[in-house]
Amino acid sequence: MGLIKYGIITKAHGLSGGLKLSPFSRRPEGLNSIERIYIETVPGQEPAGFDLTERRLDRGSAVVYLSGVDTIGEAEKLTGRNVYIDESELPGLEEGEYYWFELIGLETYTEDGRYVGRVENLIDRALQSVLVVKNGGRETLIPLSEPIIKEINLKESKIVISPIDGLLAGD
Repeated sequence: MGLIKYGIITKAHGLSGGLKLSPFSRRPEGLNSIERIYIETVPGQEPAGFDLTERRLDRGSAVVYLSGVDTIGEAEKLTGRNVYIDESELPGLEEGEYYWFELIGLETYTEDGRYVGRVENLIDRALQSVLVVKNGGRETLIPLSEPIIKEINLKESKIVISPIDGLLAGD
């Protein structure tokens, strides 16, 4: 079982233990195929597993009900906690689509072979996502869109970009 970070519990919902879940995905409907989630109930310890008993989409996030979480008090204890799912429960992607966890850690290069840095994080913006690439103390924000992204190669753990003027420091 390989757990990946899926989202975060943002708040309790209702009086009967409902939770507002904000998934790290542009497709929250993927939650419909997930049967079990794991929540970091105690920071630094192994996440605890919960069966999803009910779920519904709500404006880009989801309201979920979990087995064993039946009161607002129990739900409030989970607010702000990271949510994980088993990688095997991820819905399939179409060609050219990637999960965020697949991109973190990839090395980034320009088309002419210059090393830009390592993808450390992603920022989800309304119109497009942005790669946070770090090289030593330098941080570069790279839009995850064409024509800047030329290649994403998971087998070789690299991303090739064609930077526009001013994107990279020193250009």
